[in-house]
Order: sequence, then structure tokens, then C-alpha cells
Amino acid sequence: MGAEASKNSASSGTASYASTIVDFPNLCRKESVATAWTLLHQCTLDKWKEGHADAGGFPESLLTCEGVIHKDCSFSFCMSRQGIININKGSSIFSFRKRSKFAKMAEHFEYNHIPAQMSSINHFRVKSVLCFHDSLVVLHLSRNTNSQFGLLDLRVNKFLGVFGKQHLEFANEALAGELSPDKSKCIVRMPSVTQQGMAAAAAPVPSTASVFHLYDLRTKLLVTEIDLNFPLCHFCFDPRFTWRRIAVTNFESGHNNSLSVVELDAWNVLSTNPRVSDTRQTLYPFLKDLCYTRDGSLLIATILDVNCFCREKKTRNYRPINCSIYVFNGDSTETLHCIQYRRYTCTQHNCPVNYKPVFSVCGSRMAVVMDTTDDAVQHYVQVYKLPTTVNLQNMCRVAILQNYPLSRLTDLPLPTRLINYLHFKPDFD
Repeated sequence: MGAEASKNSASSGTASYASTIVDFPNLCRKESVATAWTLLHQCTLDKWKEGHADAGGFPESLLTCEGVIHKDCSFSFCMSRQGIININKGSSIFSFRKRSKFAKMAEHFEYNHIPAQMSSINHFRVKSVLCFHDSLVVLHLSRNTNSQFGLLDLRVNKFLGVFGKQHLEFANEALAGELSPDKSKCIVRMPSVTQQGMAAAAAPVPSTASVFHLYDLRTKLLVTEIDLNFPLCHFCFDPRFTWRRIAVTNFESGHNNSLSVVELDAWNVLSTNPRVSDTRQTLYPFLKDLCYTRDGSLLIATILDVNCFCREKKTRNYRPINCSIYVFNGDSTETLHCIQYRRYTCTQHNCPVNYKPVFSVCGSRMAVVMDTTDDAVQHYVQVYKLPTTVNLQNMCRVAILQNYPLSRLTDLPLPTRLINYLHFKPDFD
């Protein structure tokens, strides 16, 4: 069911979920009796920021960003959300008037976190944030026209070393990385480098094939690698496992519209959906994001039009793009649902925050920001109910997280393993 269709169908009932903070203005069915994919709630973006996000159990109230991709923000880091560092915009040291926010963020890491010997003597330069998980950050570093990666723990403010030295300097757009749930491994997708293809590999959008490198963050050594069949792919770790399972697009040869679940031990394919998008022949350049839900039971793929209407923003020709969120089973990759809506944004230039869905703390709700066709100024947030795993343990987790804030979970009379389960942390061996 699309977002607009869902909007029309939710015209009666009671408030979507109870809250002592906000009295929701629109009428939706009670969540306890609602089926999966029911539109639970709709409000304006302003109301969302004023308190509806907190009342619905969503940690993210910021769903729009004016940042420019690869100038202010990247696919892994949004300056507006400041998910890694808190740069004071009012400070004269970090004034954003002369240089971009992204450049200021790189300077922050170089001056405050990279050892002086590395930055001043060895000439290490921070190019971007490759990926991060909790307080652990992987930086894309450059030295003497060679790319490599730096590991930083912001919790203890300690630089943990470098790994993955390459033979040339990659553009930020050509790299993608993910940290494993147990933070012991890092997988990096990069262009495949050969003597004939070094120039092509250094391009922002590689025309050659790509390669996966899996690094051990304790030893800083390459564990395994595998050549990919296509230059572009999205991938993410399954949060239910340590580092041994990922979901990746276009992994199998001959399938350029596919989604696979892969075991990293031997790169074995556990399951494959050969047709992710039922309206397009290929996934790229339309696929913009791939992620698991908090409990790992679902895979969410965000597919958007690639039309750019940035020049028409202030004219009558400014039009929204079509957005589709495809939902798959996290184990079998079977297609379960699709939500379609429209959004005034640009996938070529705008920050990905503008179209990425967000999930509630309890993991049972998903929110997207959408627009109506005739209004580019007023944005709306829609909250959908996600299907949840039907077992007593998971149902209790959802109920607890809907009634207790995360800061109070440690006060519950529960053993450490159950507290970790409430935080969606598997019992890592």
C-alpha cells in the first residue's frame, strides 16, 4: 500500500499510540489491534520535531537536511544530525562561512584525534568518515596520494591505528564501508585495482568491477577479499550475528537486480532474490540505501528516481520524485511489501537523510517523510507498523521499550544478557 493510499484509508479510529507528551491530532487505529503496514500516524514535520517523534519512540526528529552530498554530508555521516561529533556552529574556530561543513569536520579529526606525528610529519589527511558504529569511527585517510583507513574510538578519545593501505588515492564517492555489530571487523567496498584499470578505479564512480575487503580491526590485517561482478553494490551487516553475515545487492554473476544474504566465512550465498525492483530492469543508479531493521528480521531498500530538479526549485517546474521502500525477509530475501510516496529532494545532490527511513527504539515502527504533489514547503511524516517476530521474548522486548526509556533499562531487575537483548545486542561468543 502506498503512502497516499494509506493516508486515505486511515480516516477513523483512535489515536495511534498513547502519550502523556503529545495529543496526536490525527485519528488512526490503535497499534495493539493494527495489522502490519498499517499507517499508525501522520503529522507535519514541524509537529514531528515539536514532540511527536519522542512520543512515538523515535530517537531521530531530524528528517531533512540542506547539506550537499560529499561536500557537507556523506552517505555515512550527516552534519546536521551530528551523529559522531558535536561541532559548535557558533564557534569562531569552526565557522562554516569560508569552507564547507565537511571540510571543518575533517579538520576537527586531524587537529583533535589524529596524532600530531601522523598529521604533521607523515602528512596524513582526513578525507571523509567511511563508517561508524556507536563511538567507533573509521576514517578515510590520504597520504602521498595513497588511501588508507584510520580507526578512532571517540568514547576514550583514542586513535587506534591505520589499516588497509592502498596503492592509489580513491575518491570518497568510490568507497563504502560497514562496521560489524560486534565491532571486530570492517568490510570495505572499493574499485578493483589493476595495472590497466588504476585510472578508472580512482574515478568518483568506478567503471571497473569492485572488490570487497574484510579487515580484522584488532590485528589491522586483511582477513579475506572477493571480486564483485558489478562496480556498485549496497551491503549491510545482519545485527543478529557478530560479523559472519551480510546482505548485499548484485552479488551473484548475471543478476543486476538482486539481493543476497551471504556468509562471510566462505562467501557462501544463503538466499537470493533475483528481482528486487519490479518496475526497473537494473538496481543502479536507483537504489540509494539498504539496511536491516533493529531486530534483523527485515531488510529495507530505498529506491528513488534520479531526476534532478535543483535548478527549478523556485519555479513552477519544480517537481517531486517518486520514492519506493521495498521490504524483504531478512533471511529468505522474499519481497514482503512496498511503500510508495513522493518527495521534494534530489538524490544526486541532497543529503541522504532526506529520504532514508528511521525506526523507533522498540523496532516495531518505521517513519518516512513525504510531500504532496502541490506543496514543496510543507513536509509530512508517516509512521507505519512493522511486522514483528512472533515469539514471547521479542513481544516482551517491544512492550518494555515502548514503556521504558533506554536510560532506565539498566535499572530493571534483569540479568546482563537480557539487558543486552533489550538493546538489540546479540549474545556474541
